[in-house]
Amino acid sequence: MRLTTLVLFASMGLVHGADPGSRNSAKDDAAQLQGTWAIVSVDIDGRHLAMDAIKSATLSVRGTQYSFRLDQTAWELTFKVDPSKTPKAIDLRVVKGPEQGKVYHGIYKIDNDLYTICRTTVPGKERPHEFATRAESGLMIVVWRHVVRPPASVLQRP
Repeated sequence: MRLTTLVLFASMGLVHGADPGSRNSAKDDAAQLQGTWAIVSVDIDGRHLAMDAIKSATLSVRGTQYSFRLDQTAWELTFKVDPSKTPKAIDLRVVKGPEQGKVYHGIYKIDNDLYTICRTTVPGKERPHEFATRAESGLMIVVWRHVVRPPASVLQRP
């Protein structure tokens, strides 16, 4: 269950641009992340996780709050994106939960209603360079599908 929890919390937090040139892109990405997400797939260390154990997982992004839920497990995080990098970079800081204060480094992409994140499974490790996992890589990929978008009038750009 701990491995499953680590995989799913990979997508939580608040968004800030890395420099003035990327602020609009970071704000655009933050606006696209608003709402509720359902899990589509998870790969860890080159293995695909069975969805029956995690299909109830949800990710909620409201303003700058990013919350992951799976059964009785909850993670509260903040995140910082840098859309000027290729691929886009994301840092996830756990603000509530068993890994409080730790930072996980990753990359992300948003394609219509799909949000994909590839990140380390251990805090402080080097950011991945591609959307791929291999045996003992210490990486995970989580794909989320948008299920609820807030009305445009409710969206607030950080």
